[in-house]
Amino acid sequence: MKSGNKTNPKKRDPYRMLLRVTVVLVALVVISAIVFLVCNSAVIADYKAQRKQVDQLNADSSQEFTAKMDVLRASNATTVNPNTGEVTAVEPAYWEKTLDGVVWRLEDQSNTQLENVRTETVDRATLMTGGLLLVNAWHTLPSDFSENGLVNVGNSSGWKISVSDNTVKLFPTAFQALGNIVSAAAEQNQKDYLVREAYRSNDTQTALFNKQMETLSKKYSGDVLIAQTKKTVNYPGTSEYQTGLSFRMDIYSKTDATVGKQKFQQSAQGQWLTENSWKYGVIFRFPSADFPNANWEDKSYKTGVSAQINLYRYVGNASAAAMTIMDYCLEEYVEFLIAHPHICIYKDGALQYEVYRYAAADAPTYDVPVLNPASSYVASLDNMGGIVMSYSYVQ
Repeated sequence: MKSGNKTNPKKRDPYRMLLRVTVVLVALVVISAIVFLVCNSAVIADYKAQRKQVDQLNADSSQEFTAKMDVLRASNATTVNPNTGEVTAVEPAYWEKTLDGVVWRLEDQSNTQLENVRTETVDRATLMTGGLLLVNAWHTLPSDFSENGLVNVGNSSGWKISVSDNTVKLFPTAFQALGNIVSAAAEQNQKDYLVREAYRSNDTQTALFNKQMETLSKKYSGDVLIAQTKKTVNYPGTSEYQTGLSFRMDIYSKTDATVGKQKFQQSAQGQWLTENSWKYGVIFRFPSADFPNANWEDKSYKTGVSAQINLYRYVGNASAAAMTIMDYCLEEYVEFLIAHPHICIYKDGALQYEVYRYAAADAPTYDVPVLNPASSYVASLDNMGGIVMSYSYVQ
């Protein structure tokens, strides 16, 4: 019997199948990569376009805000004759001073209010380190003042800032300003600075006061003894050192013993620091008769301190500029802000800073006004019942 022929199916080559699958996968990967690159380019282009649009809107908003402020200031700088209705422009009170060949101008804008503001919540402890907390014989340190947040100047600077010992501490705002000063001084070949002393705790201030009182007890007693002690050592709670914003400076060199023998204010380093510290938000705290030099006005009648102390105090860039323009000590400046709660500071006609003070009752936190389009701001309690807002327009 004749059997039928069977045809065996042709076997598939597994290697060819693998090759085909690989080619397909590679093609998919290539296509996916191309699609990704195209999409990514589109996203980047879209982002750049949106960013450009946002930047333009910000610039337009800034110009619009400036224009509105100019109009507002102009409207508040006019008077109307009640009989004739005639409008007369009144130039706001201003003060000018030339510093390093540059004209600085401080204008009183107290007739105007802040516009285009938002609010941010700031806690009371932070506001105490803003720079303008006034502490002296008549204004004691707030009872809720805390030393939390102090930084060790030596350790935190990597020992780039020389200190007398490892106990020298400051709040970050003052520490950063001090670092900026030391760096700027080095660029001018002014070196060998040493921070002799900074923050004092209440216990330390109390121990110093009691020690001095014990020394004077051989000559005085009762209220007279306390009064005599206060002439050289502040009563606990009234010392500038207790703010954590002040530091006493000196010069010292391991390799040159003659450096440390100079009087600080007569040295090139001391003169540079005293004349330039305001540019970094720091002022000389206690000008007295012919100290730091004969060019400075004696402010001991306002500060209550006549001793010659090389003490510097962080107050912030805006306030340091204002105090330098006005030749004010801290006490005078806070009093000035109470009388003139809104000021603008110009450098060669360009707005640099704006300062605004308002009354505020004691509270754990505060919603402070943040002015747009200021590039940054500093908020501070002044220990006189107010909060001082300092806005910077410096890019």
